[in-house]
Amino acid sequence: MKIASFLAVMHSFLKLCKTNRASGFTLVELMIVIGVMLTATAIAVPTYHLTIKPSADLKGASQRIFSDMQLARLRAVSENVDYGLAFSAGPTYQVFKDIDGDVQCDSGEAVKTVNLTDDYSTVQYDTSQGGGDGIDFSGGTVFTMTPRALPSVSGSVFLTNTKGEDREVSVNAMGGMTISQ
Repeated sequence: MKIASFLAVMHSFLKLCKTNRASGFTLVELMIVIGVMLTATAIAVPTYHLTIKPSADLKGASQRIFSDMQLARLRAVSENVDYGLAFSAGPTYQVFKDIDGDVQCDSGEAVKTVNLTDDYSTVQYDTSQGGGDGIDFSGGTVFTMTPRALPSVSGSVFLTNTKGEDREVSVNAMGGMTISQ
């Protein structure tokens, strides 16, 4: 009788071991899955940096310039003093408060300075437009917004990315701002 119960216990134990073994992963299976995931990642990361990131950077940089132009207009109206943007190489620009009304940031108070390549590494000014520097505000690189929400000059900032895509952020004579491709 003891032998029969021992065999029954052993049979149950072997059945339990077999069940647990069949429901898990072996180390080899786990290593194969990890290898497949690493291969997919190795293909996806360069693709992202070559195709998706430049487009996203261009969109983000143009929207940042657009929103800072709107900031200049909003602060000019709310504080009853001219505010502007002064563009320089880099691509960099400065939002400033124009204290004496001469449309130059050197006589103004800097609100903020933005270097677009800090956040958007694939974006530059499009030097094939805007007189060779990518900026064209009636021949200059500075514009201000008056307290009446009108720009001192109309013009555009031209951006490009490493894929050759481009965007234009422009202000018309009535203060309307657009982003176009």
